[in-house]
Amino acid sequence: MSDVVSDKRVDEALECAHCGLPVPGEPEGPGPHFCCPGCRAVYSALHEAGLEDFYQLREITGADGGAPVGEELPSAGEDFDAEWFTERHTRELADGTREAELYIEGVHCAGCVWITERMPQYVDGVVDARLDLPRARLTVRWEPEQGKLSKAADWLAHFGYSPHPIRGENSRARTRGERKLLFKVGVSWALAANVMLLALALYAGLDLANDAALATGVRWLSLVLATGSVLYGGAEFFRRAAVSIRSVFGEGGLGGLLKLSMDVPISLGIFVGWAHSAWATASGSGEIWFDSIAVLIAALLTARWLQIRGRRVAGDAADRLLSLIPTTARRVRDGEEEQVPVEELQIGDIIDVRPGEVVPADGTLVTGQTTAHRAVLTGESRPEPVKKGEPMHAGETNLGAPIRLEVAAVGEETRVGKLLAWVEERSRKRAPIVQKADRLGGIFVLVTVFAALVTGLVWWQIAPSEAVAHVVALLVVACPCALGMATPLALSVGVGQAARRGIYVKHDDVLEALAQVSWVVFDKTGTLTRGEMAVTDVVGSAEAVQLAAALESQSNHPIARALAAELDAQKLRERVGGLQNLRDILSDTVEHAGKGIEGVVGGRKICVGKPDWIAETAVSSFSVDEAVAQMTGRGHTPVAISVDGKLEAVVGIGDPIRDESAKFLRELERRGVQPVILSGDHPEVVAHVASELGIDARFAHGGVSPEGKAAFVSDLRERQQQDASGGRIAMVGDGVNDAAALQAADIGIAVDGGAEASLVAADVFMTRPGLEPVYELIEGSHRVMKVVHRNLSMSAGYNAIAVAAAAFGLIGPLIAAVAMPLSSVAVVVSSLVQTSFAEKSYGNSLPAHSDRAGHRGGGGHRVLVGDA
Repeated sequence: MSDVVSDKRVDEALECAHCGLPVPGEPEGPGPHFCCPGCRAVYSALHEAGLEDFYQLREITGADGGAPVGEELPSAGEDFDAEWFTERHTRELADGTREAELYIEGVHCAGCVWITERMPQYVDGVVDARLDLPRARLTVRWEPEQGKLSKAADWLAHFGYSPHPIRGENSRARTRGERKLLFKVGVSWALAANVMLLALALYAGLDLANDAALATGVRWLSLVLATGSVLYGGAEFFRRAAVSIRSVFGEGGLGGLLKLSMDVPISLGIFVGWAHSAWATASGSGEIWFDSIAVLIAALLTARWLQIRGRRVAGDAADRLLSLIPTTARRVRDGEEEQVPVEELQIGDIIDVRPGEVVPADGTLVTGQTTAHRAVLTGESRPEPVKKGEPMHAGETNLGAPIRLEVAAVGEETRVGKLLAWVEERSRKRAPIVQKADRLGGIFVLVTVFAALVTGLVWWQIAPSEAVAHVVALLVVACPCALGMATPLALSVGVGQAARRGIYVKHDDVLEALAQVSWVVFDKTGTLTRGEMAVTDVVGSAEAVQLAAALESQSNHPIARALAAELDAQKLRERVGGLQNLRDILSDTVEHAGKGIEGVVGGRKICVGKPDWIAETAVSSFSVDEAVAQMTGRGHTPVAISVDGKLEAVVGIGDPIRDESAKFLRELERRGVQPVILSGDHPEVVAHVASELGIDARFAHGGVSPEGKAAFVSDLRERQQQDASGGRIAMVGDGVNDAAALQAADIGIAVDGGAEASLVAADVFMTRPGLEPVYELIEGSHRVMKVVHRNLSMSAGYNAIAVAAAAFGLIGPLIAAVAMPLSSVAVVVSSLVQTSFAEKSYGNSLPAHSDRAGHRGGGGHRVLVGDA
């Protein structure tokens, strides 16, 4: 046989009718054409349901077709209609309908919203469906007598969406608190708008001299409305200020005074402004500033609502993770199976887990053996064999035979539960930027009060009748509203701009920390690599590969799916002849756990599996050991293929490195940032990836457990804190196995395609694929911090000049009231003038250096030995 080098060609002009990706191989017929059977299934389902307008919406929004449905999804069955489910996860409304909130796995664009909200037209009994896309939360309302929730779940599954119940009361409690504050924001703005309308009359010339009765009425009505704003909206600040003052008296000393929060000077400014205006109204003389006070209260409440909403979104992520764990389990008692809620499982119970199902609780395998996908916990991209007596954990997927487990832990006591508890405990710690703001507020309020006292004493000696006016002017003009808004507003604008680029930042202070990063720790799987199995090398017969792909097309094993993706129906038709339905040519299929699969394809006996297992029954036609050694050395899994008892090919299965990873790492190093690989994958696999990417072996570590990752990052962080440079640590990961490490780092970054667990611990989540958004995040953080420093400089400069002017009597209370909101306006303009988050996208602009020009990020070429 002669060596033939072959590349997998893609017709760039031909795109998948569903998702828009290139269609591999030669087109079959006039079209439509698809990149995979999954896209063909979704395309057919949309047209059968009369939802073909989805593709018009996709063209408008620029979204792709979404994740294809690779295999038929299981029915929701009785779970969504069970009595216990109805009691725990649904609620009855006043009109007799029921409502449920579901986390929908797989929604990602406006097209998904369009499809899911068409549910009432196609599912009997459903009267309303509303999707909150950023939170992936669908609210369904239906009439119990006319329809079932399970039918709605089945309808969603038909389009490739996986519905899960929202668990726990935490999410609902967070939502209630946020709604309560949002209502307060609305009322405050309504009051402020009315006070401003009344103030327009006074600014236009209406005064006590020319129309005393009308002017007095306007002033008293303004007092009533502003008092409502102060008592209702301002109470939020007064209450926090009171707590801060009580804590100061509890601690005592100057150190306690310096810990006064920013709510104290804000409350002081609001109260003094309102008190002076109320006295002026009651006495019938003097200027009033009710409009400025009302607007400030509404603006500050709005900023506080935005911050609380960000924290609520972060908390919802933990609920979404729990929603992915099964809600029920099949408990086996006296040889009989019963479906029970996971919460009812007890230690020692025996549960049944079928192939393709997620393990609902930690336990020990008590029957047979299987293969488990453990990426959710270990980060290992390849399935791992599990033998009798070995543990399995909640969140793992059973890929082999049906198994039974003896329950060892449930819920919060599982390994996943403990990791999440650790993460949530860390997340309750206050952000450094908040502590800095509070210290600044403490210093500011002391300076302001001291300046007011000095001003009053001096003017009392110079002109006693003007002393009170100058003190009031100083306290009003020195209201630290701009100082309080300078940092959070700029950061909030930056966070919004990042979100428009598909970069979601949970906490505002993350941007400050990102500008100081000196180390970036990567989890390999799903970050530097694609996170999914693919064929990387083929040695042997192309015909054998097609026959093996046909055999594996009926399996849900990741390695089987990688092989099945190589299936070319046209080539298989040429090999077999008369191919109409793939199932018609398959027979006698048998899976051997931990070894491989065998069956008959078109009358030919095919075996696919581990090379040593195939070698037991097949005769090799070429040097298998050399091919296996080369693939293993590159960190790939060798899979042998025999046809009619003759070993015809060896296929390398691996997790391909992302195309842009090498460029990104070079840019990091250029910025003085050291990249590190920290993975649960085998050390040899990690070493190979590090070598391909040019990372020093000292900074590549494999076989690391989730706890080990957290310990490594914590240790590195402590060493950096002791270093004079004080550089920050960023962790880039994609799963539960990275959750503890993401939280242990200064900044946790979760990449697209990762498990929902990463959302719990990460500070940043990127919905765009690849590592290119990370460049924009780093660039944008530097730009945002420039705006923050500019805002702080303007605010501090304004306060210094305004306080001095008021102290020297250069401005009176009226000018102070007008000038008070000007600094806030300046800060708003300064924050909004920054129209873009990042100037450029490094991923498209970096040159491809010659030292890595031959890197095969996308899987590269295949080497075929034999007949092509």
